[in-house]
Amino acid sequence: MRTGIFVYQTTSLNIETSESDLKLCRMSAGAVPLAAGTNTQSIEPGVYMIVSSQDVHVTGDNSAFDVVVAPADKTSGPPPPLRLTTASFGPVDAGALDEFFTVPDAKVVSRP
Repeated sequence: MRTGIFVYQTTSLNIETSESDLKLCRMSAGAVPLAAGTNTQSIEPGVYMIVSSQDVHVTGDNSAFDVVVAPADKTSGPPPPLRLTTASFGPVDAGALDEFFTVPDAKVVSRP
């Protein structure tokens, strides 16, 4: 499952997960490790992703971010939130978003 977090202004987020060894990845930047339980992160505007097997819960100032989840298809990104077009971090290319949210070496199931 991929959880996308679109952050519009610097904010503090509580990221709760039941898994260890997860990472909060930022588009065009490095990753921050996450532990099982609640992780409080102060993050800047941008697009972030967490790849997990279980649900991830993100809480904080709802006006500062949007969360989208793509549980099944690992070869294309989740649909971006509507307010992404007015995001304070500038325009984001749809192709770049798909590339960021694609899980490397993902197995694709096709129907015969």
